[in-house]
Amino acid sequence: MLAQLHAAARPGSRIALAEPDWDTLIVDAEDLETSRAFTRYTTSEAVRHATIGRSLARHAQRTGFVVETVRATTPVFLDFPEADHILGLGRNMQRAIQDGHVEEARGRRWFTSLSEGPFFASFTLVTVICSR
Repeated sequence: MLAQLHAAARPGSRIALAEPDWDTLIVDAEDLETSRAFTRYTTSEAVRHATIGRSLARHAQRTGFVVETVRATTPVFLDFPEADHILGLGRNMQRAIQDGHVEEARGRRWFTSLSEGPFFASFTLVTVICSR
């Protein structure tokens, strides 16, 4: 995809790229092991190229772009319904259960507990500004 973007970009143009690094996904829960199992499942099964964010600058440079800026931003989610919608907490936990990565009762307890009190989740979003 970056090669196509490089070919389409005019010389002198600036491009902004952004990708998450799902390996940095944090979901705070009393059951830390299930949170870790959820992140492992997300990065190994649910999301293709889960760590593309961390290598975005390297890929851009190898494609021929000049990397000007690299930033890591950590979006913070304190609202459970918003995080569930954006991060796919319920849908990905259901898939983890179906695929045998998390025991059903444990996964359901974990997901239910997230909506019952203070909530915190985050991940790292990598942004690269580059030029051709």
